[in-house]
Amino acid sequence: MKTIGMGVIGAGRMGNVHAKELAQLDGVKLAAVYDIRPEAARSFQAQYGARPAASAAALAADPAVDGVLVCSPSYCHREGVQAACEAGKAVFCEKPLGRTAADRDAMASLGRTSPKPFVLGFVRRHMAKTLALKRLLDEGRLGRVRFCNIDLPLGVYRRQPGDWFADFSLCGGVILDMLAHHVDLANWFFGLPQRVYADGLLLDPSQPEPADYAAAVATYPGPVIVNLMCNWQRFGRTGERMEIYGEQGAAVLDGSDALTCYPKGRDMETIPCPDGSAHRRQMESFAAAVRGERIEAASLQDGLNSLAVGLAMIESVQTQAVVRL
Repeated sequence: MKTIGMGVIGAGRMGNVHAKELAQLDGVKLAAVYDIRPEAARSFQAQYGARPAASAAALAADPAVDGVLVCSPSYCHREGVQAACEAGKAVFCEKPLGRTAADRDAMASLGRTSPKPFVLGFVRRHMAKTLALKRLLDEGRLGRVRFCNIDLPLGVYRRQPGDWFADFSLCGGVILDMLAHHVDLANWFFGLPQRVYADGLLLDPSQPEPADYAAAVATYPGPVIVNLMCNWQRFGRTGERMEIYGEQGAAVLDGSDALTCYPKGRDMETIPCPDGSAHRRQMESFAAAVRGERIEAASLQDGLNSLAVGLAMIESVQTQAVVRL
């Protein structure tokens, strides 16, 4: 097996999460790293052996780099994607694809003209329980789907003013960050929504400390009504729950390694879904894509779709109007 070289743009939390998994794969070498903070790049080098690069463009142009992972802050993704695509390298971009409609349009143009794979970091698509739910839906075991509830509270948010994750203009708040994963799942399961209505805080800076909340209703073809709630809060409950109700039963994903099913007229079923590491499977998938193998993963179009829905939710909050897609 030919060894492939990976370059990581952004040596923060997600850059290290992915590097840890890549370092365990046969035939993969961490060749280069770029971070605007030299000390972060040096620490990354000490741990994984990747050479620090002077810029995103320099990293992407390095002949030892075959695939580029864009793990920088959301508002910086466009820079990394552009460098990778212009250098003709395969791209893995963390979610969300970008922060603005201008980012979305620019990266759509770059990605669609690049002959190399373009993969989005929607790790929940690689979870065993999510794959089990997708199979259940594809087999029609719930019957005609009517509605879905998504509940994502985070009670341990600690960001403070000055942190990019506390600046709505840079991160997009819970809508573009946390909710992006489950918007992608809803798109994967049900298609694309026809309209959305939302309300939320949008990290309202008048609050004593940064916090965020969003509630939305997205209507998918069918129709399937999807209710979404997500918050960043400094106290209270933390959890994850996705409930799908059809005419022949319901299915629930939560924080456990199992899928819970409620078939109509029968007892509840718990389907064990031992997960291992979804992040590992995600990196195995990207490495396979770099080698030219056909894979199942979230694509550029999936990233564009999730971002389009998130931006529509933000527009709805700002205008207090239903937004049609």
